[in-house]
Amino acid sequence: MFGSRKDVVYKILATKKRAVALQTLSAELETPMPAVLKTVKQLESDGLVEVFYGQKKASIMVRAKTMEDYI
Repeated sequence: MFGSRKDVVYKILATKKRAVALQTLSAELETPMPAVLKTVKQLESDGLVEVFYGQKKASIMVRAKTMEDYI
């Protein structure tokens, strides 16, 4: 079950093809932000997403790494 959560989060991020605020992702998934952050951090350790701070203070942004990043 946990692997499927990672798959769903990655597919949503890869489909968007841009950075998304963690708060927005949490609202879209209707999942508490701590659970989404934990999944995103695991995806980051797998090298599948990039996590960085956005323009606004305390805004955490997430972007999926895709094949286009490596070409």
